Amino acid sequence: MPGDLRPADPSLVGGVLRRTLTHFRAVPFTLAVLGVFLAVSAVTGSFLAGPPASLLGFASVSAPGLKAGHWWSMFTSLFFATNLPAYLAASLMILLLLGLAERYLGTLRTAVFFFAGQFAAVTVFLLVTQLFRFAGDVWLGRMADARLIGPYAAVLAVVLAASGLLPALWQRRLRTAAVSGALLLVLYSGHAETVVGLVGTLVGLTAGWWIQGDQGGPHRHRSTGGETRNLLAPTVAIFAVGPLVTATVRSPTGPLALLRDVVVNPVPTLAQLEANCGGTVDVGCLAGGQAGFAGPLGLVLAVVPVVLLLMCADGLRKGRRLALWITIAVQLAVAALAAVYLLLIAQIPHQPGKPAGAVLSSGIVHILPLVAVPLLLAVLLWASRRQFRVETEPGSRRSLGLAVGGTWLVLVSSYSAVWFGTGGMVRDGGLRGLAAELVRQYLPLPFSGVFNRVFQGRSAVEAFLFGASGPVFWTVCLAAVWIALRRRAPRRDAGAGDRDVARRLIRQGGDSLSWMALWEPNKYWFTPDRSGGIAYQQHGNVALTLAGPFGPADRHAETAAGFLRYCADQALIPGLYSCTDELWPLVRNNGFRRVAVAQETRLAVRELEFKGKDWQNVRTALNRAAKTGVRAVWGRYGDFPAQLRAQLREVSEDWAAQKEVPEMGFTLGGIDELDDDDVLCCLAVDGEGRVQGVTSWLPVFADGKLVRWTLDFMRRSHDAFPGVMEFLIASAILEHRNTVEVISLSGSPLAKDADTAGAPEGLAGILDVVGRALEPVYGFRSLASFKSRFKPEYRTLYLYYQEPLHLPAIGRALSLAYLPGLSLRQSARLLRTLVR
Repeated sequence: MPGDLRPADPSLVGGVLRRTLTHFRAVPFTLAVLGVFLAVSAVTGSFLAGPPASLLGFASVSAPGLKAGHWWSMFTSLFFATNLPAYLAASLMILLLLGLAERYLGTLRTAVFFFAGQFAAVTVFLLVTQLFRFAGDVWLGRMADARLIGPYAAVLAVVLAASGLLPALWQRRLRTAAVSGALLLVLYSGHAETVVGLVGTLVGLTAGWWIQGDQGGPHRHRSTGGETRNLLAPTVAIFAVGPLVTATVRSPTGPLALLRDVVVNPVPTLAQLEANCGGTVDVGCLAGGQAGFAGPLGLVLAVVPVVLLLMCADGLRKGRRLALWITIAVQLAVAALAAVYLLLIAQIPHQPGKPAGAVLSSGIVHILPLVAVPLLLAVLLWASRRQFRVETEPGSRRSLGLAVGGTWLVLVSSYSAVWFGTGGMVRDGGLRGLAAELVRQYLPLPFSGVFNRVFQGRSAVEAFLFGASGPVFWTVCLAAVWIALRRRAPRRDAGAGDRDVARRLIRQGGDSLSWMALWEPNKYWFTPDRSGGIAYQQHGNVALTLAGPFGPADRHAETAAGFLRYCADQALIPGLYSCTDELWPLVRNNGFRRVAVAQETRLAVRELEFKGKDWQNVRTALNRAAKTGVRAVWGRYGDFPAQLRAQLREVSEDWAAQKEVPEMGFTLGGIDELDDDDVLCCLAVDGEGRVQGVTSWLPVFADGKLVRWTLDFMRRSHDAFPGVMEFLIASAILEHRNTVEVISLSGSPLAKDADTAGAPEGLAGILDVVGRALEPVYGFRSLASFKSRFKPEYRTLYLYYQEPLHLPAIGRALSLAYLPGLSLRQSARLLRTLVR
C-alpha cells in the first residue's frame, strides 16, 4: 500500500554519491574533454572574452584558414568559446549531453563520433555557405568566411547519434528538443555558430537512424496520445519564446529575427513602407527603428503573443481542445500578417536605376519564413487534433466569449466616437480609414518607427485610445483564456455531475469491468430516480455500452429495460458489449441474440497455493525477483514519487512504440486511467530504483462493499527480467488474499475459447478471423494464453444485439470505440499489417 514506498537504499545521500561516482567512472572521455576545455580557457585567458586575436587561427576554423593549410583548426576550435556565457553553456553540454552519449555508445565510439561529427558538420557548413555565396544570398552567403568556435556541433552530433540506443520515450523527447532548439536559434538568432549547430544536429540524427536500424529497431516509434501532447506542447513553447531570444542576442540575423519587433507597431501604409523600403535591395528597412511605443502599455502588448502561446502550450499538454484552436488561430494570424508584408512589398513601385523586383525578392527571402514556420506549426497541430479531446465546458466558453467580445465592443465604440468627433471621416478617407486604424490597434506587426508620424497633430485622447486599446483588449483576452484553461477540465462527453453519480452507483454494485465506465469518453443513461445507470458511447446511431448496468444489484434488470426503451425512443441501435449472463433472460425475451466476445479469467485467491508443476513458472519468477532485489511496490499513481511516475510513463511509451497502430481504448486503459485515487498500482522495482514492470487494479463493489479487484494496465520494460508479469500477478494474489476472495485478470478481447457455444456460427467465425488477424498487432490471444497459466475460472462475456442487420453498424462502433483516434492513414497501415 502507499506506506510501502521506501527508498531502496537506507542512506539516500550515500546512494546518490555512489551513483554519481559510478557515472563518472563510466564517462572518462567526457571528463577528459571537459578538463581540456576548461584548462585551455584558463591557460589562454579566454574564459571571459574569448580567445585573443593572436590565437584566432588556432582557436577557430574557417574557410580561409583551411585554405591556408590549418586543417588542425577544425579540431582545436572545439576547446574554445567566445565569452563567459558560451563557456558555461558549452561546459554543461559536454557534461550532460556528451556524458549521456558515452553511457550508451561507450568511450571509443563516443570519441569517434565526437571528432567525426565535428568534421562532418564543419564540412557541410562550408559547402552550403559557399553555394549560397555563389547564389548571391545575403544571409548564409555572408557566413562563408565566418570563424567557427566551440564544441556545440560535435556534442549535438554525438548525442543524437546515441539517441538511436535510447528508449523510445527519451529518444523522441531528445530528438524533438534538439531539433526544435537548433531550429529556433537558427531562425531567430541566425549566427554562424547556430547554423553549424543545426548541421551537427542533422548529422547526428542521421547517424542515430543508422545505429537504430543497425540494432534492428524501427526509425519511427509510435507514441501514445499523451506523449504526442507532451512533444507538441514544448515545441509550441520553444517557438513562442523565439522573439525573446532575439532580444538577448546581439545583432540577430535569422529569418525570423524581425519578430523581435512584434510590439505595438501598426501595419504600415503603402506610402510609409515605400518611404522606408522603396528602391532598396536591403531588408534592413523592414526593421526600421526600435522605438515603437515606450512605457508599460508597449511592454504589455510586446509579450502578449509569447504569454498567450505559453499558456496554450500548458493547455496542449493537458489535452485541452480550446488551447489547440487558440494556438492554431495565433499561428495562422502570424502567417497571414507576415503575408501582408509580402503583398505590401510587392506593390512598391520600381525606381529607376534599381534592379526590377529586387525589393520583392529580398523581402520574400526574409519574410517567407515568417509565413512558412507558423503555418507548418498550425498544420502539425491540426494533424494531431484527435489527441486533444478535453472540451471546455459551455459555461466557460460563453464567459470567455462575453469577456472578449464585450471588451472589444467597448474599446471600438470609444475610439470610433473620438475619431468621428475629431474629423476622422475627412482626414483619413472615410470608413475605410477607420477600419484600417482599428485593425492597427489589435494586430501589431514587425514595423517600427511609424507611430509618431501617424499621430502627429492628433488629439491626446485619440492617441491614448489608439495606444491603450490593444494592451487592454489583449490583457483581458489573456486573463479570460487563463481562467478558462485553469478551470477543472471537464470530461469529454459526460458532465462532471453525471460522472460523480456514476461513481457513486458503481460503489453500490457493478461487475468486473464497471469501473471502466468512469473513463473518457463514456456518457451515461440513468433511471429517473438515478438509482441505476449504464455507461455507453454513441457512434453514429449505435449506443454501445461498456459492460452491464451498475447500481444496486436488484435494480439491474429494471435499469437495462429502461435503457432499451430509451434507445427505442431515440432511434438508437443498442449494442450491449462485454456483458455477463445476468442480462440474458431479460434481453432474450426482447428478441436479442448474443455472441461471445471475451473470456474473463478469475482467481480464487484464498484457496490458491503456488504448488505443483503447473505453478513452476510463477515460483521461478518469485525466486528470480528475490535474487535480483526486485520488490513489489503498491500505491496510488498520484502518491508515487515523481521519479517512479516518470519511469512508469517511460515503460508505457516503450511498450506503445513497438506497436504498428495507436493504443486502444474502451476496455483497455492507459496511463491517463491510472490517475484515480481508487485505482491501485503495483510496480516491480529493482534495487537501483528502476521500474521493470507495472500493473493496475480496478475496484469491484457489491452491496456497497469492495469484493474484487480487476487487472487492467499491464506494461513491462524492454530490459525487465524474464517472468516480471508473473511476479506482479503473484504479488497481487499475495497482497489481496486477505481482503477479497476473488480477483479478476479481466477479459482478453476477441480471444474466446472454442467451446463458447450458443453464438451464431457466422458472426462467431468472423470474430474468430478478426481475432487471429489482430494477434500479430495486439497479441490478445497470447495475453489470454498467459493468463491461463494461473489456472483461472472462466466466465464468458457477450455482445447482445437485436438484429443481424445491425451488426455492421455495431462493428463500426466497436472499431471507433477501441481506436478512437485512428486516421485514414493509420487505418491503411493497420490493413497492411493484417494482410502481412
